[in-house]
Amino acid sequence: MAALTGLCWGLSILAMLSRVHSQLLWMTLRTFDPWAIITCALRGWAARMFSRQSLHHDSAHVIEDIVDLLVMLELSALIILAEAADVAKLTQKIFVAACFVYCSVLSAGPMFLSNLPNWDPDASLQFLFFASMTPKSQFISAYGTMAVLLTKAAVSMILQKHDFMFLRCHFEYCLDQLDTSFAKLAATDPSCIYYSDFRRALQELGVSDSHIFAGFNTLDMHQTGRVTLPNFRRCLKDVFTEAPDSSHATLLAKFCQEAFCNVSGYGSLDSMLGLVLSQWRRMKMNEFGQLLYHYLMQDPGVERLFRTASFRTQSLLFASFVQVGLGGLEEKDFRRVERDMMSLGMRHVSYGVHPSHLCIFQLALLRALSNRLKGLPADAEMAWSVVWLHFIAAPFTQGLLSMVDTDKKTVTNTVRDILQQATCHKAFIPSLAANLNNVPGGEPNWSESVFRDAGHELSHMVILVSFIQDTAEKLYAGELLSARQRLRQVASIHWDRGVFPRHMLTFQHAATMTLREILGPEVFTSHAETMWALFFQVEVLDVLLLAPFAETQDKVEGWALNCHKHFVDKESWQSLMKVAAIDRDLALKGYQRLCAESGKDIDKLCVDDVVKTFCDESMQHPSWTFDRVVQNYCTTPPAVALLE
Repeated sequence: MAALTGLCWGLSILAMLSRVHSQLLWMTLRTFDPWAIITCALRGWAARMFSRQSLHHDSAHVIEDIVDLLVMLELSALIILAEAADVAKLTQKIFVAACFVYCSVLSAGPMFLSNLPNWDPDASLQFLFFASMTPKSQFISAYGTMAVLLTKAAVSMILQKHDFMFLRCHFEYCLDQLDTSFAKLAATDPSCIYYSDFRRALQELGVSDSHIFAGFNTLDMHQTGRVTLPNFRRCLKDVFTEAPDSSHATLLAKFCQEAFCNVSGYGSLDSMLGLVLSQWRRMKMNEFGQLLYHYLMQDPGVERLFRTASFRTQSLLFASFVQVGLGGLEEKDFRRVERDMMSLGMRHVSYGVHPSHLCIFQLALLRALSNRLKGLPADAEMAWSVVWLHFIAAPFTQGLLSMVDTDKKTVTNTVRDILQQATCHKAFIPSLAANLNNVPGGEPNWSESVFRDAGHELSHMVILVSFIQDTAEKLYAGELLSARQRLRQVASIHWDRGVFPRHMLTFQHAATMTLREILGPEVFTSHAETMWALFFQVEVLDVLLLAPFAETQDKVEGWALNCHKHFVDKESWQSLMKVAAIDRDLALKGYQRLCAESGKDIDKLCVDDVVKTFCDESMQHPSWTFDRVVQNYCTTPPAVALLE
């Protein structure tokens, strides 16, 4: 019994030391069950006190009575606090089970043990109770009732998916905050929310249009164009239970983010990084490296490059490359990761690594992950693709091409020329379709998994190639925003139809193989192949993967086009801050943060640094508008300062 008492108190102290949700505690105290537990504890204490008085007829046991009262009340209060404490559900289950056993033993002990001290079997009580009962019966009844209440709590804890509410009589009591939020949004008609009201309210809270649209579509379960209170409660209940102390703005922003993630497969950068890192920790470096090596060596070009290398050494180096890239991202020091990857890319120039090899590497990476994890779900593939391409492959490619002219005009002009020449050959499209099924590590059975039949595949290839040509033409003409908006529209259609980044990577390498075959090394030179790989990664894949963060990216790149400067000084920075309506003092703080985190001299800060910085910032807060992203960036201290 002493051990059980100690366990109850230990878990109670844990609940007390944990964060207690004030909202939940208040809602818990509004229901009957918590007060019933306290009443039972008082009733048991009173029965024991009267029994002592009946036996001894003196006040010698007053101190013992007071201690008993404090113990019973405190344990009852801690049972209630555990409801609102931010502790693991397993801990709550153990706590409820321990308290249940404790109360059961207390109620059963006097029933089966007749010679307990301080119990007068002949005493009868009528004071403050509904029936005439002996103190012993009162005590048994009190703790028996508490055991029943805790039984209900234990069953509720097992059956209910939420991390609290096991003492509540009714979940509906918990929806006051949701009703208040509904009333704020239902401006036109108090009985329902229209899209115009929902959009206006969330825009004021700084939520982006794409997330507002996804959130309203999720709320509008029956597609009637309006949201009723029952639907609003049903949809936001789970979000509320995860963060019961959240404000109206946080609650709705979180809901819209989850709705957008369910539709598009994109979460916030934190959630994507968390998923990637958790899956990577499950990998055994040696086994994963060997599997990655096996898939990479299926490509003849990569196999020739590493033909003389030791299998064991090279497989560990491949796995270490992944480890180094992801290890830096865990600290979220993106600028340092960028510098490290660029430096690594520059070193690999002398090893003969080509930008087109990165496409093969990512296909092999996704295939190896799928093999080790027994399948790679859509959200995991999207997370790996975004994290790997944007934070590791892109700066690594920059390092590889540090000595090559990568001006946008040069790149797009080269791609225009090779595509024009290739599409003049009748064999180009059929060869491209055939090579799609022959990419090492690519999508197996491409035709069956993506297209209806061979005819549908050929017609789709014609459309896709002409679309890429059109994108290159628009970029060459300087119509950057127009080209990217159209690319994102096509992307959203294909994402909905189950086309994933691995399909686009497969297409990139299949196109590389086909251009080699059709044009030959005289036309499709090593330089042209480099330009094609860079174009597809930067202007196609990166744009597709960053589509959910388009508002911030477009506004910053629109500023970059109008800036007509390569380097960023205070004057050009202020012009960007004016777009986001940021005052001068706050803008200066943002500029100081940019300088501190970039690791560059002030006179070497370029426009691309600003674009990348705000793209990364918007990825951390995907539901925010451009103005809110910029304001948050300027008000947050530099990561360098935080680390110090």
